[in-house]
Parts: sequence; C-alpha cells; structure tokens
Amino acid sequence: MPKFDGEAPESIGNEVSTGTELAADNVPVQGRAEMVVVLAQQGIGRNEISRRTGISTASVSRIAEANGITFDGRQVEVALKARIAELKQQQAGIALGLHEDIAVARMLLRTARTHRDYAFASKAIGDLTQAAQRMTPEISEKESIEEVKDSLMDLRDTMRAVRDGFESRYGVPFDSPEAAEIIKQEANKDES
Repeated sequence: MPKFDGEAPESIGNEVSTGTELAADNVPVQGRAEMVVVLAQQGIGRNEISRRTGISTASVSRIAEANGITFDGRQVEVALKARIAELKQQQAGIALGLHEDIAVARMLLRTARTHRDYAFASKAIGDLTQAAQRMTPEISEKESIEEVKDSLMDLRDTMRAVRDGFESRYGVPFDSPEAAEIIKQEANKDES
C-alpha cells in the first residue's frame, strides 16, 4: 500500500470513533485502525506496522494511542528474540533434512552401476553437504552467554515475585524462621 505523501488526513486520530472516512489510498479508515490494532496486539513494533500497512509511523502511533496501546520496547524486543529463535529452529530443521538427504545420496553412490550414476551421486553429496553447512545455525559464545544471562535474569525476577507474593500473603519475611515453618507446613499438606 502506498504511504501518505506529506501529512496524514486529519481524521486519522479519530479512526475508531467515526469509521466512515477514506484515507488517501481509498482504504476505509476503520479498517486501517483495525489492522494497526491487530498487529500491535501481536507484539509487532510501530515501524514494522508502518512498513506492512503503508501507514505513516506517526499515524500508527496515533491509532495505537487512541486504542490504549503503547509500544513497549521491551515487548518488541522479546517478540523479536522469539521470532529469531523460531527462525533458527526452522533453519535447524532444514539442515537436519539435508543431512538425511546426504545419507540417501551416499546409498545411491554405493549402489551406482555406471560412472555417470557415480558422478551424479558424488555431485549431489557435495552440493547437499555445502547446503547443510550453510543451513546449520551458528551459535556464538556471545549468544550463548546472552541467552544464559537472560534466563538468569528471568529466574531472578520470578523468584523475586514469588518472595514478594509470599511476604504479602503471610506477612513475614521470606528468609525468616517463621517462613521456613510455613513452607514446611505447605509442603506437608501437598504430600498428603
């Protein structure tokens, strides 16, 4: 979709309330607002929504604000990391499939009856091996360290939330002897 030339229509900030205007690209304004809202709720960032829909980033921001949606950088970062992990997983699946194809090509090489069949199988093995090497995701030491660091930070936050919840529920410090006794009693209840 084409982007706005210059300023967006004045009605863009009120898209949710009126819904009858047409934008410069003849797309109903209400539909444009719905697109922005749906994409924003999926965790997609403002710039990506603008790129996908052809709506200016300023208009995307106004539509989101009118619908009570904010673009949290951390939320977008989490969604991006999840998407990257998903793509790496798909890439690893393709690499695994290529390794299976290499095994088939090796069987063809072993059973080749002519020089031509042998040459084709050899070429297939070489091509498949190169493709598998390219498709095998590389995990650098820095990425591994960052992933572990993120996991530990998440664990710390979860533990802090559990501690705070315990302290607010029982009114005693989590590291007190009273808390230890409460935890022991709760564990005994769960066992029986």
